[in-house]
Amino acid sequence: MIEKIEQIAVTETSHPFATAYEKCRFAEKGYIEEEYFISGKANVYGWDNGEKTVILPNNPYTNRILVRKPENREKFSGNVVVEILNSTSFIDFDRCWALTYRYMMRNGDIYIGITSKPNVIPAMLKVDAERYAPLNWKNPQKEPQYDLADQDLGNMEGASSPETEDGLFWDMLTDLAELLRKKENPLTGAYVPCYQYLAGWSQSGAYMIRFINDFAYEKEREIPYFDGYFSAGSASTCMPDLNQGYGRTAASSDRRLKRVFQPYMEMHTESENVLWGNREARGTTSFEKEMQYCIYDVPGATHDAKSTMIDYYIGDRDVFLSGIIPNYPGREIHPNDFPYEVAFQTALSLLYSWVREGKRPFQTEPIQTDGNLVNLTDETGNAKGGFRMPFVEVPLCVYHPVSTPIKPDFAFGCTLFGYVENYSRERALELYGSEEGYLQKFQDSLKDCVCRGLVLPEDEKFCMEYARKKAAEIFEEQKSQPAERRTVWTI
Repeated sequence: MIEKIEQIAVTETSHPFATAYEKCRFAEKGYIEEEYFISGKANVYGWDNGEKTVILPNNPYTNRILVRKPENREKFSGNVVVEILNSTSFIDFDRCWALTYRYMMRNGDIYIGITSKPNVIPAMLKVDAERYAPLNWKNPQKEPQYDLADQDLGNMEGASSPETEDGLFWDMLTDLAELLRKKENPLTGAYVPCYQYLAGWSQSGAYMIRFINDFAYEKEREIPYFDGYFSAGSASTCMPDLNQGYGRTAASSDRRLKRVFQPYMEMHTESENVLWGNREARGTTSFEKEMQYCIYDVPGATHDAKSTMIDYYIGDRDVFLSGIIPNYPGREIHPNDFPYEVAFQTALSLLYSWVREGKRPFQTEPIQTDGNLVNLTDETGNAKGGFRMPFVEVPLCVYHPVSTPIKPDFAFGCTLFGYVENYSRERALELYGSEEGYLQKFQDSLKDCVCRGLVLPEDEKFCMEYARKKAAEIFEEQKSQPAERRTVWTI
């Protein structure tokens, strides 16, 4: 139960961690950003003969909430997206926001981010100790005893501590959902009516599986916690258990959605369409009453990409001060720059229409794979099947799903962050005749994608700008400088 909500002031010397205010040009776009601390009591849950039960009731906590919304209430779309912030890199990564903020802001949506794990608090304290001192996920056990070593607690190696308890999160999330349903609440109360959506990227997408299977439908509810779900780049093997004491049980658990009555949109890049156990977890598109589920694979895209991992954070002082330098870990010169935000923005728009109008999204085939779960490629070198966009239909490069690590420690990161192999000028001329010929074919493909609903009309200009830049790079033989070699990646 939430007992206290406190808005934390923004001053010249103190602001929300990894604020989006400057990088997303809020003042220009008419958006505001607020940060709140929510305090209350949460249960810790466990298993009793396969049934979920309360093992530690009413434990105090204080967590943080980010709110980004139109300054003018009349411009509010009616959509509120709650993102389970990604904690894999030991800071709060708002990847769903980074992927879709252009669409959300022009649409007038409200975005809410909730911290999902206490392992991110030290980074916030490092940046602003006074601001974040009240945050509290203290382990309610006075002398916690576990059958696991400390590094094996929780769903990710080394990401949980006996001093805190990850399992407090489930009541934080359900209490937040119930709070947002109240007409008079300090986060969105003046912005009504609204539809609520839960979003999660990578590890946070795995959080959504646990939430839906074990919390969303355990009781009959007149109004559901959320009206729709947006799962992006989900890594199902990161699914947390009810509390951290069970360790990494996802590998041996059933990670499929048991049922989902509200529309659930799942988006995968080439990094996750079959890897990380997602082959066992993913479903097939269904519009049955108890399985409202649509899945898309995006060929060409990889989990981490230049736009969301490098460009979005390149000037973020808070991220750098916390010790994280987001960049490309591969040996190849050009990090994957597939503009996958275009596909994710379309998917979010389709989810809105599905929830609000009952309009079912179109279906596409999965990315095709061989018997070893390797994505098959066509004559262009790019993956076959999936949610096909002009970038792979009329390509000037091969979008590789993995890169070669510049040193052994970066091997895992390179499975998340692919690279681009540009065509030679000679091959481009052979395929398209000229730069103008390429741009015309790309534009024709783009217009077809807009007509079929794969690209939003408002994103046409963005796509064409990318194509022109890529064409200049290839046809005019303008060579990009190698990316700086800095490290970090997220799942």
